[in-house]
Amino acid sequence: MRQSAKTLLVRRRSESSENSGKDEVLEAFDAVCGGLNRTGRTPHWFTARALEDALIQGGCPICQAQSAAERRHLHSFLYEGMMSPLARQDFLDGGGFCRRHFWKAKQIEEQHWADGFGVSILCENLLEKVQEDLYQFKITDDFKRRGLLKIGRTAKRPFRLTPGKGCVTCAMLRDSVEHLLSVIEELLEDAGFRDRYTRAGGLCLSHLQAGLIQWKSTGTKEFAKQTAENRIETLIAELREFQRKHDYQYKAEPRGAEWSSPERAIEFLVGRMPERSL
Repeated sequence: MRQSAKTLLVRRRSESSENSGKDEVLEAFDAVCGGLNRTGRTPHWFTARALEDALIQGGCPICQAQSAAERRHLHSFLYEGMMSPLARQDFLDGGGFCRRHFWKAKQIEEQHWADGFGVSILCENLLEKVQEDLYQFKITDDFKRRGLLKIGRTAKRPFRLTPGKGCVTCAMLRDSVEHLLSVIEELLEDAGFRDRYTRAGGLCLSHLQAGLIQWKSTGTKEFAKQTAENRIETLIAELREFQRKHDYQYKAEPRGAEWSSPERAIEFLVGRMPERSL
């Protein structure tokens, strides 16, 4: 990053903080950073609190906790992380953010600093790499044929930058799943948490499958499996009732809980729908 751009970015961030004060996102980030353990992971107590808060919102607690972590990560990267040469190099080496996180980063910056200055610097850095890639690309090279001829050896890649392939925010979210699942395994030993977990609906399918593979406690596995089986049984019954009431003979019957069953079934299968703005 050019020194003049870095200086201006710091000034704008500082002015924004003085004018608006710390918002809840930055306070949450400070809470995490203030208690990081030696491994660099979010401490157990903070993760447990985040999962408890996620249960209140309903739905898969890991999906909910990751949604908050995703926002914190993007906010902190834009606020100060991108000014670190190492962090910015990781960003560039990964080809920048993926589509979702690039647009979300722009949205977050506009919400908090209303100018998009930081995102413009990241775009400039990436476009400079793309420019160099295209400059070095030779139209006459037959990379497809060259790749076939180099069986058993590593073929030269035509471009160094693959957009979003190594998105740093995606990597953070993937790495956090194991930690979140380990905390949930411990929390599920508490009867009160089990009750709240059941009422919230438990984990989505992908996180349930990951937990059943990762967890060591047989009791936790049996409880989570039974909770999911009960949820699936209820969903199937409600989906069938939803379909039945679409028959012209039963259309006059009052609608019940089954009317939201398609949305809840999708939520269990793939998680909650992302924000519409993204």
